[in-house]
Amino acid sequence: MLKWRELGADERADWFETRLCRDFPADEVKPLDLLEKLCEQGRYHCYLFYEQPEVPVGYAYLMTIDRFTLLDYLAVEPSMRGGGYGSQILPILEEMLPEGNTLLIEAENPACAVSLEDRSVRLARVRFYKKAGMRLTEVLEKAFGVDFRILTGGAQVSDREIADGLSAVYAAMLPETVFRQQFSVWIP
Repeated sequence: MLKWRELGADERADWFETRLCRDFPADEVKPLDLLEKLCEQGRYHCYLFYEQPEVPVGYAYLMTIDRFTLLDYLAVEPSMRGGGYGSQILPILEEMLPEGNTLLIEAENPACAVSLEDRSVRLARVRFYKKAGMRLTEVLEKAFGVDFRILTGGAQVSDREIADGLSAVYAAMLPETVFRQQFSVWIP
């Protein structure tokens, strides 16, 4: 059974450099100073998932505003991918949510893929989340030039509430000018 703990302030910079920058495209990695500021405000949390003894299996970064929690980053250690760990982490994240909270998950939109291979990868991500019990919504998002489909876990709410909650999370995370220029959400 997986265990988890929150990464301390002294660990986050190292984790950022050795894991986050390795596991995500550079255009999707938020600056460390922004993440640290949000952590200091108590809005952002970085969790390590591990087996005994403390062998890292994966990690998740979450941002919570009101009753919405954005799964900002989720990754499994490269040597452990395909072992079902991601599917084990998602239900733990749902259990960690405050009562009545909705988990927001961004998956790159398959309809916006640039190649068949890219589309296949994006479809696999959506299938992964759905297999883990997440619900695919009609909400679409564009953040920093990347198009997303939104999935949810936890408390069920309407697509309008999801769009509004996602906007609130990003508005709290980004400076106002960046938010207006780099973020949009809609329901077709």
